[in-house]
This record gives sequence, C-alpha cells and structure tokens, in this order.
Amino acid sequence: MKTILLSDGRALKLTFEETRKHFLPMIKKTIKQTNNKFIFNFIDEEDFSQELEIELWRAYEGYDFNYGTCFSTYLHYKLKKGVRNVTYSRYTLKNKNNGILSIDTLVNNKDLKLIDILPTIDYSLSNLESNELVRILLENTPPQDRDALQVILDRETFSVSEYAAKHQISRQAANQRIIKLRKHLQKVISEKYLLTND
Repeated sequence: MKTILLSDGRALKLTFEETRKHFLPMIKKTIKQTNNKFIFNFIDEEDFSQELEIELWRAYEGYDFNYGTCFSTYLHYKLKKGVRNVTYSRYTLKNKNNGILSIDTLVNNKDLKLIDILPTIDYSLSNLESNELVRILLENTPPQDRDALQVILDRETFSVSEYAAKHQISRQAANQRIIKLRKHLQKVISEKYLLTND
C-alpha cells in the first residue's frame, strides 16, 4: 500500500488495485485520444490498454509521495512513454493504407528513412492532407538536416539547445541552420503543397 497524492489535494493510502481503479479512466481517455487522431490503422484497445497498465504499474512502483508530485502528473509521463512504445512498434510494420509509407521506407531512395526523424514527431496527423505535407517535407529535407527538421516540427521534444549540443555548435549557429531549412521548406510547401491544394 502506498500514499498517493490526488490532484484535489487528498493523500490516500491505496493498493495497486485501488490505484488502478481510480486511474483507469485516465488510461481509457489516453487510448481514445490517441486512436482518434491516427490516420493509420487503429491500435487494438485491449493491447493498448495492457501496455498502458504496465506503465501504470511502473508509475505505482516508482512513485514517491514525499516529492509532493500528484500521482496523475507522474502517471501522465509514464503513459506518454507507453503510447510511444505502442506506436513505434506499429509503424515498423508495412502500412497498407493507400500509398502511405512505412517508416522503414527510404525517402527518395537515399539513406534517410522515415524512422530516422519520426521518433519525436507526433504521428497522429489529423488527415491525409497532413500526411502529404509530411511526405513533401521529408522528400525535400537533405539527410544531414533531419535533426533541424525535428526541431522545426517538435521543438518541445528536441530543442535548439539540444540540436546545438549534438552538433557541437553555438546556439546562434544552430538557429541559423534551422532558419535556413525553414525558409527552404516554406518555399517548397508554397510550390508543391499550397499551389496543388487550392
């Protein structure tokens, strides 16, 4: 039995089963939100739920009330990891949806694979037009610039500072590279996406 701090400020001594019962709605909501956004095949809810319940168990095991963090906050990040685990495994399979690439597919027959840049990108694009936009971005981003594209698409997960540290350059130099790529991609999007989607 552990002391669990709830978001309403109550601190309760709960067994894992009691904790599971209390936070099962949070797991179900996470599954629904994830599956509602996919343009690819949905993830089986039973399999998805099992993965997230494993993360719930890990959260329960690792949680320490003494740090003053609400359990729901601690669990949130564990569930994000569970979602990542489930979606990664799904995308390593060949996608059979009308022309959508597998993440193991080479882009423009080069060394760059979609999987090389997708781990920090939200896969749950809202529609096929968004998928087309991603395809255009990938095809027009040189392999050496894929990290810069990650920053453009998901700065919260891969920041300019992290990019600069990885490439051992100053933050200013990193910003210049990212701005250069962004301008290039804006032009590409204007010519290859916006003009064809009017």
